[in-house]
Amino acid sequence: MYEAYWNLSSKPFAYRVESADLYRTRTLQSAALRLRYCFDNNAGAALLLGASGMGKSSLLQCLRSESSELYPFVHVAYATLTPAELSRTVAAEILGDQSIDDLPGDALLSTLHRALRKHADAGQHTVIAFDEAHLLSNNSLNEVVLPLLNLADTDHDLSLSVILSGQPVLASHVARNAQLRERIAVRATLDPFTENEIRHYIQSRLEAAGAKKPLFSDGAIQAITELSEGNPRRINKLCDMSLLVGYGEQISQITEAEVLSLSVEILPAAA
Repeated sequence: MYEAYWNLSSKPFAYRVESADLYRTRTLQSAALRLRYCFDNNAGAALLLGASGMGKSSLLQCLRSESSELYPFVHVAYATLTPAELSRTVAAEILGDQSIDDLPGDALLSTLHRALRKHADAGQHTVIAFDEAHLLSNNSLNEVVLPLLNLADTDHDLSLSVILSGQPVLASHVARNAQLRERIAVRATLDPFTENEIRHYIQSRLEAAGAKKPLFSDGAIQAITELSEGNPRRINKLCDMSLLVGYGEQISQITEAEVLSLSVEILPAAA
């Protein structure tokens, strides 16, 4: 809507970040390195921690798109399913069209084991990532996650990694489960953007969209830094809506006033 007014070729601050546009902060690079270590060394399980909006799902999708050998890459987004439903969701993703409707739990695990062996024999590394894993029940951890890790422990020919991705409380959730705690080989954390990273991120996204001049004043960037607290999802929302407000008011540059006007609408807790 506002692109032509600001002489932009595209929207610079998308709500859904494509893998190619993922901004590589220091902590994101570190998290990616740790997860790659887990995959490359067939280390079993990893924790990926970060507040909502920090880019955990985007990082997982980036790793998936950049590594063809990570296949199948199962991204489970339904943490509140029952253990039985969760097991069948994972199995359905890995087994594809193979019917699993009539299989009891033990037969389902055996069928899944054979499929994982087949992928490993083909030189593929299976990744099963549980998103919003802080919402997984203890029963789900014990009846779904641990059996998958047990398969990897008892069959060294398998090539399998399990990622538990969630908010920081996930760490204490896992710590209370002694068996699972001992299986975590890697822990990666996504921290908020620093002030310099926020400034560079805004400039780089605007330049990628064709901006020929600074569209945000220093005061506006400082306001975004304070209101977003370094959370990339909030940064995108503030920048996107600021450009819309600026277009509506027909101004030449976004100032602190335009950003602050959005604080109640976008960030009620910060108002």
